[in-house]
Amino acid sequence: MKKITATLALSLLPYYAFAGVFDALITVTNPDTQAQSSKSFSFDTANNFFDQLKEKGFKPSFPGYNSTWGVTANTVYQGVPIVVTFNEKSNTLILDIPSVGLQGKTFTGTNRSNSTKQMENYLRNDTGGTYTKILQYQVANTPNSQIAGNPTSLQGQIVSGNFDFATNAPSATTSTSTSTSTSGSSAGKATSISSANPIMVGVGGGTYTQGGKVDISVLSVPVSKAFSISADDPRKKLLLNGQFNYITVGQAASYQGSLGIGYMHPLTDHWYLIPTVGYGAIGSQDLATLGQIFNTSLSSNYQFKFQGLDMGFVNMFGFYKTLPLSIKGVVSSDPNINNYVFKNGIFPSKVVSMFGHDVKVKGIFTDTEFTGSKVFVRQYNEVGIELSSVKKIGWVDRATFGLADSLSLSGKYVFSIENPNNFEGYDIGISYDF
Repeated sequence: MKKITATLALSLLPYYAFAGVFDALITVTNPDTQAQSSKSFSFDTANNFFDQLKEKGFKPSFPGYNSTWGVTANTVYQGVPIVVTFNEKSNTLILDIPSVGLQGKTFTGTNRSNSTKQMENYLRNDTGGTYTKILQYQVANTPNSQIAGNPTSLQGQIVSGNFDFATNAPSATTSTSTSTSTSGSSAGKATSISSANPIMVGVGGGTYTQGGKVDISVLSVPVSKAFSISADDPRKKLLLNGQFNYITVGQAASYQGSLGIGYMHPLTDHWYLIPTVGYGAIGSQDLATLGQIFNTSLSSNYQFKFQGLDMGFVNMFGFYKTLPLSIKGVVSSDPNINNYVFKNGIFPSKVVSMFGHDVKVKGIFTDTEFTGSKVFVRQYNEVGIELSSVKKIGWVDRATFGLADSLSLSGKYVFSIENPNNFEGYDIGISYDF
């Protein structure tokens, strides 16, 4: 029997006013009257941000403005403070980024817009490693990085995907003792799934709160497949897993993709080791961000009985390293972020009668810790519950033309003990097993 799992994960959070990913407080000074005028701007994309710093942005915003006026733009570029200055009667742009040690960098063009374009190219091409330093600052000190440093980043999504895969893969090949009462399987006895190669197809949506102010939405599509590699021991599996994420930070879009390969090795009927290696990449024109990550992990999944409950105890240790990536005209970067990640979870479960059906109730308790390079969210936890039907449900069977075997519902609260303001969210999910 072939098994396909489709998952819908929705995150529900309080809504609030979004400040923008790129912010600027611009002050202009008329050299003739010394009169000053200030205005605040918020932008969701890098292109709009840079356009505002050009003459075509100044003129409609400040009536009477011309290129002789003095300009001081105190900006926040995805969480990084940057000061852009034009002195009176000068086309020379002065760039200051104190947080990365850049002071008084100048760009002189034929006009102010050309000087701004030179600055934009300087940052996008990572000249002198400046943009790399900006990315490193973002990862360590802001919730804005989509490469690493927070759970919605590429690094965070790969960590979550690797752990979920290690948590669920043995369940697809084993029958727990609770299923004995409903399916007649031997308690804890491993069974072959040579024709039951799991495929995970997910659709996720909703919003997360990071740093108390950053509004991030995630749409994810995970895919996985298992292959039997031993006729003598069907518990041994070659595992393939991948994930595509569409993420919006405000209105700015980014795209993530990852692919991994693993091996599930049984130590006993109840204990599995799962080593994996993988690769992921992110690209965003809106956020002027590119990145790629190599990762490897080793997971242990141990299943046991305790006080009438079926227990799953999962431990994962992983190494996640960013790699340099450059696309001409978009952005180049080499942030050199290296993290060791420890993720542990315990999953108690029990089959109970609910709504006239046998339902498996599973608790979800996890802790995730990052060491190595400094990251904004170093620690977070998940607490939740999952309800899964044990036998086929009539209306589900009819709705899926007899293909679906079970229905699962889940909900999780995600939070950081170390700093509750860094990351918080509520996840709900629905899945079908085919």
